[in-house]
Amino acid sequence: MTSTNKLEKQILTRCYDSQAEILAILESRYSTTGTQKPHIFFKKTSTTNTTPSTLKQTTTTIKRQDVSSQRRKTTRTEVKSYITATLKSQRKLIKKIQANRNLAVEEYLHRYNIPKFEHFLEMNHLWHQYMQSLLSLSSSGASSSLSIPSQSILPKLASADFNGCLVSVIQSRNTNLVGIRGIVVWDAQHSFILVCPRGEESREWNAGVARGDISAGDIVGGLKIVPKKHTLFAFDVVLPCDDGAGDGDGVGDGEVESLGFTILGSRFELRSVDRAARKFKNHAVDDIL
Repeated sequence: MTSTNKLEKQILTRCYDSQAEILAILESRYSTTGTQKPHIFFKKTSTTNTTPSTLKQTTTTIKRQDVSSQRRKTTRTEVKSYITATLKSQRKLIKKIQANRNLAVEEYLHRYNIPKFEHFLEMNHLWHQYMQSLLSLSSSGASSSLSIPSQSILPKLASADFNGCLVSVIQSRNTNLVGIRGIVVWDAQHSFILVCPRGEESREWNAGVARGDISAGDIVGGLKIVPKKHTLFAFDVVLPCDDGAGDGDGVGDGEVESLGFTILGSRFELRSVDRAARKFKNHAVDDIL
């Protein structure tokens, strides 16, 4: 044998597992005695051979992508199923309250597993921290924060994620929506899914109103779907403070400093991930309502 047989030896390893068999074939081929043949016989390999490492890596990557895609699909389906089931349960409870105003609402809220507004206050607190970091708000008070030019705040606000934001409907073509306020639990493409407070806290003008004058829907609270189109939303971003007064979530903290904003829902009919790469232009907004 000579050094020129390295390529043939490498090729033969694809067909023969035994190193001794490969050497015997090469010895016979390059022998000075015996019957030499001008070709090498390659036997057919079985389909159970090990997959090359490159193909294995590609297959593993595809499987991981499929699992990740399936996980996202399952999560979205589960969220939609939960919202649909919750809204159905709320409609049942509203009918019961309309038939009997003295119904023990708390018992049915637990039985139907209707979400409560107070369980999402921590989510709102985290959202305020997120917005303070996004807008680069300082803890030196409102005077310094108000000096920030709107040209630097508005683009960030347009691309912000509103999951956890406490919003209020201040104007809408559907007058039944005006006054609704709640924490956004899902910033969907065409609507905000809110979890709303119950009873007197459901709307700002319900304070001091007798229970019999509050609608059955406001007594139940829970989830509400508010379309973005033709709707004007308002919300506040609490300024950070260093004196330790309150927890900075803007709910139940007493006197807090905050920045108020108003957004046009018709201009936010995009997912938050899509808004991040979109530039909003100044133009007429006569078609909002």
